Amino acid sequence: MMKNTEFLNFEDYYKRLEKQTEYLSHGGTDYRLKTAELSLLIANKVKHVSPFLYPEQTKNLVLQFMSNIDDERLYDVTKMLYVNAKELEKNVTKSGVLKASVDERMKNKKPIRLVKTKR
Repeated sequence: MMKNTEFLNFEDYYKRLEKQTEYLSHGGTDYRLKTAELSLLIANKVKHVSPFLYPEQTKNLVLQFMSNIDDERLYDVTKMLYVNAKELEKNVTKSGVLKASVDERMKNKKPIRLVKTKR
């Protein structure tokens, strides 16, 4: 099942990963910081967001670039790449869906009428 992912911008994805790395560099554990750095490295080699939208495909990419990685690190790097890709996808598609919903509500909205009430 392939999705239309042309709307996902790699630069936005990479900035998300960089922001996480920056955040972790100020108080995150060494392990988490290294995980974020490895995620950046792999993302930079792939240069596309779409492969990271599927957990199994993401895992295979991590193994392809880092075959000697231990299972725990493999899981964490895979998760970081996958979760950030899904968040980006959600944010991009949500805005389109939300806009369509608001447009539909505005179209069906009746004009405001003033009604006299008895006192």
